[in-house]
Amino acid sequence: MAAAAGAALTVVLVGCGGGESHSSTAGASPAGDKAANNASKRTDAPTVLMAAAKKTAEQASYRTIQTGEGGSDKSEMLFQRQPYASAITSWGEKTADNPTGVTQVMVTGDVGFMKSGQIPGDRWYRMDKPATGGASNARAAGSVNEVAGALAATGSTSWVGEEQVGGRPADHYRGTVVFEELARYTGPAINDEVRDYYVQLAKRRGETSGVLDIWVGKDDLVLKSQQVTSGSKGQAQLLEEYSDFGTVPAITAPPAETVGTWDEFLAGMAKH
Repeated sequence: MAAAAGAALTVVLVGCGGGESHSSTAGASPAGDKAANNASKRTDAPTVLMAAAKKTAEQASYRTIQTGEGGSDKSEMLFQRQPYASAITSWGEKTADNPTGVTQVMVTGDVGFMKSGQIPGDRWYRMDKPATGGASNARAAGSVNEVAGALAATGSTSWVGEEQVGGRPADHYRGTVVFEELARYTGPAINDEVRDYYVQLAKRRGETSGVLDIWVGKDDLVLKSQQVTSGSKGQAQLLEEYSDFGTVPAITAPPAETVGTWDEFLAGMAKH
């Protein structure tokens, strides 16, 4: 829900889980006992969520879709670990300043580029100081570490059931996170830097608590997350869907001849 390198990338949506199809593991046979034991392990929310955050974060690349409230805002985010790169395309409201409503941000290594419907043409502009470091990294990495970590650190988190996400079976977990309490957490569930970043982000938005949901595939990869946060500014909602693990096309910098300077970008903005 954060902006990326000056682009209007804040997106919100109420995301609903698919119809529940709770699995049955009853049975007296050895196979039934094994199934029951495996099911029991999947209801151990902290263990599953910590494993999912670790495995998802280790993936070479993946795609994240964030969808705005009522479908009015949407962002497609590509994340590549080595060499580091990210690409975000955001579709927002069409305005006089941005007739297309589209903003694109790309980062390769420590170099950032932006393309915006605010300036006619198909030209990229090199950003002076792209935000690539710290716990936030690029928003193209999504909120896996924050959501999974916060849920694993929260005592209210529990297994909801087994559901289908994109045609794949997934375990659904839900918990209520109180950000003031999360700020005091010390333990293995969430990295201190990620915890502090997430809490400070919520504080800046006036959020005090959130109902968080996450869906984890049987291979321990996060498939979907949802955040519904509340605070002094009302309710904010965010849905993220993850896919294409390890199969995202390589992200490369745009050709030099298509890239202008940041001063040229500012000059173009001044004309519109």
